[in-house]
Amino acid sequence: MTKKKATSTASSPKAKSYDMPSHVQRARIRTALEQAGTQGMSTIELREQVDILHPAGRVQELRELGYHIDTVWTVTTNAQGNPHRCARYVLQSSKGVAA
Repeated sequence: MTKKKATSTASSPKAKSYDMPSHVQRARIRTALEQAGTQGMSTIELREQVDILHPAGRVQELRELGYHIDTVWTVTTNAQGNPHRCARYVLQSSKGVAA
């Protein structure tokens, strides 16, 4: 009996429609934080409203690029109504610009 190999798109070199490059994610977070002002946005808000799966990683990358982003620990309720202790990020200044 000969087994047929299943074709897999997981190893395909083509970009998938659900892929979002890190630089696009960083730009989306930066824009969202600029619009949020001093209120900032929580990890949950960035996941649910801006569609960023790992906001902490992208925020760290923005910091490494020179953006001053504060972290404030808070309790935020997710879409299911469950409270979670999470980070709220506040953009204090853009790259190379003092607050």
